[in-house]
Amino acid sequence: MILTDRKFWPLFWTQFLGALNDNFLKNAMVILVEYRGLRIVGFDPPTIVALAGGVFILPFFLFSMLAGQISDKFEKSRLVRIVKSWELLITLVASFGFYYHSIGLLLGALFMMGMHSTLFGPVKYSALPDLVKPELLVKANAYVELGTFLAILFGTIGGGVLILLPNGEIWISVALNVCALLGLLTCWQIHKLPSVDHNLKIRFKPIAPLIDLAKLLRRQTDLFHSIIGISSFWFFGASILAILPPYCKEYLHADGHVVTAFLAMFTVGIGTGCLLCERLSNRKVELGLVPIGTLGITIFTIDFSQVQHAVLPATAGFLRVDEFLSMPYGPHMLIDFFLMSVAGGFFILPLYTLLQARCEPQFRSRVIAGNNVFNAIFMVVSALMIMGLHMLHFSLPNTILIVVAVNALFSVYMYIAFPEFIRRLKGIFLGA
Repeated sequence: MILTDRKFWPLFWTQFLGALNDNFLKNAMVILVEYRGLRIVGFDPPTIVALAGGVFILPFFLFSMLAGQISDKFEKSRLVRIVKSWELLITLVASFGFYYHSIGLLLGALFMMGMHSTLFGPVKYSALPDLVKPELLVKANAYVELGTFLAILFGTIGGGVLILLPNGEIWISVALNVCALLGLLTCWQIHKLPSVDHNLKIRFKPIAPLIDLAKLLRRQTDLFHSIIGISSFWFFGASILAILPPYCKEYLHADGHVVTAFLAMFTVGIGTGCLLCERLSNRKVELGLVPIGTLGITIFTIDFSQVQHAVLPATAGFLRVDEFLSMPYGPHMLIDFFLMSVAGGFFILPLYTLLQARCEPQFRSRVIAGNNVFNAIFMVVSALMIMGLHMLHFSLPNTILIVVAVNALFSVYMYIAFPEFIRRLKGIFLGA
């Protein structure tokens, strides 16, 4: 089993604990701000929550290309140890922020945690082809994606639960520091990964490396379209997860635990889709599964948005999970959400694996860093689009339809511009 592979498991658990800590910190801070009504320089809680999202994603814009250069130039296991030591410092700052209810310290810690993830991302994905055999690369990516989404789920739920306990600020601080320490311990077990381009000159200007990346992607259109596909998935995922809480509250009249149930379906679905995709790929990058993923995402998301549900009076109170599941439409919507997420796993896994397998090793970290920049841009565009549609008074079901239509258009463009996806889809059905 790959999770017991001596070269793979240290990186897997290091990235799992890092993603878990990201979400512990983000959600605990959001809950603390919302429920304690904390403010900074006159900003109200909703504004601070929106600001927190921007603060976390800002380092991906500022430092992704620098992170890619550093990952290509230096020995990767040493870089990981430095980054994980930095994480322990971040969790200590966050602990003081929680204890003293200092929004300034918490926002600072959140920015540094975003920087930690920015630096670790290119190392994580570029190291996998060097740590596992080529025939295990798809499986390794499947487990990394499963671990990441599980960490997001557990971190989101755990951060909210811990901060609401009596002395929650202490509990969340303990959790953050324990995860950081465990991550530091596991990263010391990562095998040495030599520099792939020790003569590379580090440039701190973010634009010049992006220009170099654009030149590379112009020569390798398969990498460019893979990045577009991955970014369109994050556009779709960020949009759906942003719409989900108000959709449950305003349309389904369901409580926050129902939102958590949908989040669980999303996380488990993505992981299941990745594992099924790995089984069906026969140990190679099977691009023919990507269009199947697009079709599944589109069909099940549309069906989810159009399910007829009961209109309850405002005085009835919000539905609990058991009450929601007792409704005829409850299981239907959860299954739709799960299958949509399974299709997402089919879509995303081959694209990540293609990016690693076909990129020249000396450029791999920089290409993955560029992918992170594109992902961040698409997620910001997603947030702006959702805000704009809300201001134009679009209903939430119609907003979901627009999101899935935009995602489908990106996919159609990708399949037309790079026909290998459709050729491989035909190959699957014709047995080629």
